[in-house]
Amino acid sequence: MKKLLGVLLLGFVVVFNSFGAPTSAEQLRSEFEAALKAKDTNAVLALFNWQGVSDKIKSSMSRQIAYMANQGVASVNLLPLPASRQLTNELDGVRYFPNVRVLGLINVESTEKGNSSQINYGESSGAFYIAGTETEVFDPHAKKSTVLAVMVTGLFPKETPGILTCSYVYAANGKENTDSFQCTNSLSKSFRGDYIKSCKVTKISGSGSYELEIDEADKPVFDSDMVETNDSISYEKKN
Repeated sequence: MKKLLGVLLLGFVVVFNSFGAPTSAEQLRSEFEAALKAKDTNAVLALFNWQGVSDKIKSSMSRQIAYMANQGVASVNLLPLPASRQLTNELDGVRYFPNVRVLGLINVESTEKGNSSQINYGESSGAFYIAGTETEVFDPHAKKSTVLAVMVTGLFPKETPGILTCSYVYAANGKENTDSFQCTNSLSKSFRGDYIKSCKVTKISGSGSYELEIDEADKPVFDSDMVETNDSISYEKKN
């Protein structure tokens, strides 16, 4: 009989089946897609590897998965691991790293055209999981970071929704990091760091206007205003 370990999470029990975990990347993808489309949050969370993951990070991931499922899922597919993908990050004297050997990304396409998200997956002891995140404090006296935000807002007709891509470079703990996203009409991203060095938004399709706003520590540092253009909107931090 398979042994099941119940993990108490946000008031409900998530079953972590270490013996019945997927044995291939395709099985993991298939089960993940089925659980998302069924909006079965418990089944999705059971596909994560929670070993060494803090309760705080578990709670955060649970909220993200619930949001992803409620947005509607069109498809789920596997992507190779990009060479530029950062698997280990450091913030406020804490190191964040995956608890499995990461092999690639699971790409989730939303039912809202143009919206997608990626999540790391990997292997541990012959089983396949969505990667959990472990933490390690390496500098308890590190300078605390601030909240940074990138906000893209589009005004497009319903008949021709706009697809926008946004890429940005930000500093955290004195190191530069690169990230990006694609959205339909509008999307906001907030994260922690020292400052945003640069940002670029490009309209891929659609007919309408859009705007880029950047905040640091809840204070605006850039606002392009709403513009109707096929050119990119760019921001560069002034020295």
